[in-house]
Amino acid sequence: MKVFVEEQRFDQWWFRILLIITSLIIFGTIAKSYDEIKNNPTDLWISLGVGLLTIILMFFVAFVLKLVTRIDDQGIHYGFWPFQFKLKTAKWNEIAQCYVREYNPIMDYGGWGYRMISFRKKGAALNVKGNIGIQIVFNDGKKLLIGTQKEQESKSTLETYKHKL
Repeated sequence: MKVFVEEQRFDQWWFRILLIITSLIIFGTIAKSYDEIKNNPTDLWISLGVGLLTIILMFFVAFVLKLVTRIDDQGIHYGFWPFQFKLKTAKWNEIAQCYVREYNPIMDYGGWGYRMISFRKKGAALNVKGNIGIQIVFNDGKKLLIGTQKEQESKSTLETYKHKL
């Protein structure tokens, strides 16, 4: 039994720079306006709270959130951890077509991330980086694209299970 497993994170260099710049802007803004809000504790705590919450959310996305993909003899399992503790499964008998393709994340799906609302009739997408994905077309016509950084390995594994479609 051939098994393909991939875990991807939002660990692009530009995303890390964005984290640093955003953190500096937030703390810089709070520091610059400190003289104005220091006499009003409510404004100070709101500013600190919103700033810290924004930074924590961005670090959560960067270091905790991950896209997990597994292809085995049962089907294609996928999900964003920790939002999905148990992976969703597309069973082979539910899939009409499955192949690896190149796509444009912004034009086809509106960017990267958990794109479960159909975008321009291209279907849903789960992706974190790059422009290569595993395209699944279900028997009912719905589509799902799962981003991958392992193009050749995913193609090889899909070829192994092609007879199950």
